[in-house]
Amino acid sequence: MAVDFNKIKDDIISVGKEVSNTAKDATDLAKTKLDIRAKEDFLEKQYALLGKLYFEEHMDDEDLADNENFKTIREARAELLELNGKVLDKKGAVVCENCGEKQSASSNYCNNCGASLR
Repeated sequence: MAVDFNKIKDDIISVGKEVSNTAKDATDLAKTKLDIRAKEDFLEKQYALLGKLYFEEHMDDEDLADNENFKTIREARAELLELNGKVLDKKGAVVCENCGEKQSASSNYCNNCGASLR
């Protein structure tokens, strides 16, 4: 019984090509899934930005005064403003003489109105 080394060589090459193609397909699929996820994340950020812009443009609209989403955002913004005020108080804040907003003691100009704090 003679061993056909050429057939064995051809079989090994064929199997190697199949494995290589399978690995390439898996890599391409994984890359495509990553691209999909990145695009979904991008879209979510764009939707959030659009919502923020819409809110800021309509936050004082009378017909949206009772909207639960608007109420929630207004409350969260008020809480954030209060928390930032506490931080400024602990750091030794100064009050802008022009607009009354609290500013960091190290600030030269008001972040709200631009007036000089010195």
